[in-house]
Amino acid sequence: MAVQPIGPNVSGLATGLPKPVQKPDTAGFTDAINRGLQQVSKNEREADEVIGKVALGQAEIGDLMVATAKAQLSVDVLAQVRDRAIEAYQEIARMQV
Repeated sequence: MAVQPIGPNVSGLATGLPKPVQKPDTAGFTDAINRGLQQVSKNEREADEVIGKVALGQAEIGDLMVATAKAQLSVDVLAQVRDRAIEAYQEIARMQV
């Protein structure tokens, strides 16, 4: 009886190995906060641009009102998120272990 050498084509062994775990492609809380901050900053820059255009007569007052309201709303939402995050942190800090 002939003994076959072990080679790279060992049947059954290579297919039984588990596949490596891949990190899911999801954004975390930090990424969401960063995107929110960037959006607030963008809205404020847009409002500033509209203010300059209104001063030069290149935009209407209505455009200014919309841009400033949008910027104010985004700042208000950011403040609410901040307040909720602080409340959550304080609640966790009060927990007894």
